Amino acid sequence: MPPSRNGPVQIRPNRVVKTRPFAIVLLSAAAVCASAGTAFAATSAGSQYGPPAVIKPASEGGFTAVITTVTIPTSGGTVGPVAVAGASLTVSIPPGAFAEPVTITVTSPNLASIPPMAGTNVVAGAGITVGLNGAPFPGTFLKPLTATFTSPNITAGSVATVWNGSSFVTDPSATSTAGTETVSFDSDPDLAVMTPVTTPPKPVPGATAPVTGVPVVGEGLLAGALILGGAGGIAASRRRRSRPSARE
Repeated sequence: MPPSRNGPVQIRPNRVVKTRPFAIVLLSAAAVCASAGTAFAATSAGSQYGPPAVIKPASEGGFTAVITTVTIPTSGGTVGPVAVAGASLTVSIPPGAFAEPVTITVTSPNLASIPPMAGTNVVAGAGITVGLNGAPFPGTFLKPLTATFTSPNITAGSVATVWNGSSFVTDPSATSTAGTETVSFDSDPDLAVMTPVTTPPKPVPGATAPVTGVPVVGEGLLAGALILGGAGGIAASRRRRSRPSARE
C-alpha cells in the first residue's frame, strides 16, 4: 500500500533536526577560520615595521608645536635653518645614517615650562623626531645626527641638556661657543640650551666715584696762584729779616 501524504510528515522534521548539528559545526568552523585569518593578517601587517618603537614619557616644556617635517633620503641632507623657541636650528644628516628614506620632524617647546638648572636660564630648545614608514624610528641611527642652535643668548659657558625620561640632564658631547651650541645624537632627542645667569656688580652705598684724567683749566690756575703766593710770602719774610733795626 503506498504511503499516504500524512506519513512523511513525521520524517521531514526528523531530517531537519539531524542536519542542524552538522550545520552548526560548519558555521563554527567557518567562524574559527575567519578569526584565525584575521589574526594572521593583522600579525603579517604589523610585522612589516619590525619591533614597536619605545615611547618616552612626555618632556617638560611640551615640544608639541610642529615647525617642519622633511623627507631625507639615504644620501643624507639638511633640515633648516628653521626658527624654534629662542634660536635658529639646523639639523645635519650624514650619508648612511639611515638604510631607508625617513622623515625628520622638528618641534618647538614652551621655554617657560622647562625648569632651568641652578644658576642658568633656558634660552633655546627643540625636539627632533625621526619617522620610518609612518611610525617612530625604532632603535638608534646608523650614524649620529647634528643639531646646531644659533642665538645671541648662547655663550661659551652655555650647556646643552637632553630629556632622559624624567628630567633634563647635561649632554657631555655638546660644544658651546659665543652664539652657537652644537649637539650630536643617535636617537630622538628633546633638547634645551641653558646659559649661566650673569649679575652686574651692585654699587656700594655711600662710596664715592673715582676721578681720573688731567686737571681742568680752573684747577691749573688755582695751583699757579698758590705757588706764586707762596713765593711772594717767602720773599717778603726775607726782606723783613734783612732790614736793620732803628736802635742800631
